[in-house]
Amino acid sequence: MMLLSMMMVLAAQADAGAASGSAEPMEPATFPGSWATNDDYPARAMHEEREGTTGFRLTIGADGLPSACDIISSSGHGDLDATTCRLIMERARFKPGRDAKGKPVGGTYSNRIRWQIPEGGGLFALGAPGFAVDESGEGWPRRPRPDISMNELLPADHYPAIAREAGEEGIVRMTVDVDAEGRVTGCSVTDSSLSASLDAASCTLMRDKGKFEPALDSAGKPARGVAPVKFNWLLPREEAAGDDAIVTKPVRKFPMSDPGSLTMTMVVGANGTVSDCRFESTGKMAPPSEYGSPCEMFHGPRQFIPFVDADGKPVARRVTMRSELLIEDAPAAAPPK
Repeated sequence: MMLLSMMMVLAAQADAGAASGSAEPMEPATFPGSWATNDDYPARAMHEEREGTTGFRLTIGADGLPSACDIISSSGHGDLDATTCRLIMERARFKPGRDAKGKPVGGTYSNRIRWQIPEGGGLFALGAPGFAVDESGEGWPRRPRPDISMNELLPADHYPAIAREAGEEGIVRMTVDVDAEGRVTGCSVTDSSLSASLDAASCTLMRDKGKFEPALDSAGKPARGVAPVKFNWLLPREEAAGDDAIVTKPVRKFPMSDPGSLTMTMVVGANGTVSDCRFESTGKMAPPSEYGSPCEMFHGPRQFIPFVDADGKPVARRVTMRSELLIEDAPAAAPPK
């Protein structure tokens, strides 16, 4: 269901304006309620149960595409405001206005998105029942599609020397701007590989070699668009043929080479609420700092079914979860018989 209670575009507050002297006003070519969906709620904001209403103003060109997004009233949360403009710039499409001579003209469009987590939402929400936009399927307008030649871009041909020497590997996720001719005009990293050289090389590769079928506007004509893409940098394996097998030279560190441990403990009260949550880690097993402590997922006024005693009465219990990575000597091989 499009934004029913999690997010709602307040269409009654919309204000579309075209250039002065226009004879026909500009209007959305697609339903504004489809520009953001339940699946777009920023995960961190949902975990922290942050809500608010973001007011925005778009500048629309004569081609019906937004060229700029300005926040005119903040939700009070930077990630909600940034997500608003990112989604609207990518998905909003308009039917241009017409001037007195019938020529297409652009203008501005103002609206608001209300970011609201519904009752029972947050980390454990299963989503609202009923109809919803399936983001895994095709929509209209169609987003840019990579040309088949993009499958021929292999890491071995473009690996940055610094990353190769350091043995760095990783996946870089990006968004690329594609013009109406299918050329990449911009690139930004949305999820880093944790290697600066691989991140930079990815966007350089997209700008130099990127080739797409352009997006289509509401009339089915080529238009500017944005495409989410990724590039998986894997170091080439040096192989040499032996008598009976191919021997592969290892080129990176085993991923579980550093001992460590994780411990999370909390009290689940007789009323089903969580308190006294503690998280500790040793070695290199701590989660990335941008995700915060796992205890954050239990913050807020959430209730769970409590534990019960032998008589079926609710009781408080301390819950502890531990995970440990050990590096030990391998057992001696058994002698051949």
